[in-house]
Amino acid sequence: MKRILSTLTLVIALPLFSSVTLSWGFWAHKEIHRYAIQSLPSEMRPFFEDYGDSIIARSVDADRRRNVDKNEGPYHYIDIDRYGKYPFEELPRNYDDAVKKFGKEMVDTNGTVPWRIASFTERLTDAMKRKDRRSMLFHVANLGHYIADAHVPLHSTENYDGKMTNQAGLHSRWESQLPERFGGDYKLAPATAEHIEDPLATAFDVVLESFERVDSVLRLDLKAKEGIPESELVTTKRERGRTVYLYSDKYYERYHALLNGMVERRLNDAVRRVASYWYTAWVNAGKPDLVN
Repeated sequence: MKRILSTLTLVIALPLFSSVTLSWGFWAHKEIHRYAIQSLPSEMRPFFEDYGDSIIARSVDADRRRNVDKNEGPYHYIDIDRYGKYPFEELPRNYDDAVKKFGKEMVDTNGTVPWRIASFTERLTDAMKRKDRRSMLFHVANLGHYIADAHVPLHSTENYDGKMTNQAGLHSRWESQLPERFGGDYKLAPATAEHIEDPLATAFDVVLESFERVDSVLRLDLKAKEGIPESELVTTKRERGRTVYLYSDKYYERYHALLNGMVERRLNDAVRRVASYWYTAWVNAGKPDLVN
């Protein structure tokens, strides 16, 4: 459902210290989970349809958890450009090897989303083997969230919010405001869930796909602002000790057009990957009957 917004949209610039900020926005996470459920094969879909409302509602639990758990934030991103140059071969894909090379503090601070995805895939597999419904629901919803976050370009760079290039607030503009404004026009659809042979390697592949789009996300934001007088582009105010940026409809319409479907494509990619990771956990568990 397309959300009708006022002429000026609220964007809150969050602190600089980490990549912890809104991820995709609640609307997008819920839509990703909704279509991922529809992407599952018929043999496993009954469980997901029976608990569909809960899975969709809990797709944003990981974001809510960050308000009370200081350790949660780094699970949602990886600043992979802090490890050299693309394709970042200096970073071992194995977590223990990465820690041995760079130290646990650096690795954890820079974000751990690929390893979180791999770990939650294994945990979901175990829950499915045991037919532990409570654990299955928790890991289904949260695994889907982390996978979706890995599809966000700005979750793969230390310049996550554009602050290093004088583009503060870009994180929310790209992944929350754009889909909430234009999502009603997106062609989101179920995909075909496929078995993933190496969940960790695929998670890193997703991150690299996202990083490949970072330059365009930054460049096109600047292009969308060109020629718009500052008075017509953005206004600011202080609210609860934070700077609040209010960007105009004209900016968002330009940015949406210049991105040429990038947000929509990443949403659809996330739908396919979320369904595929759920399916992979089920296959690895021996394809149990999840209902009986």
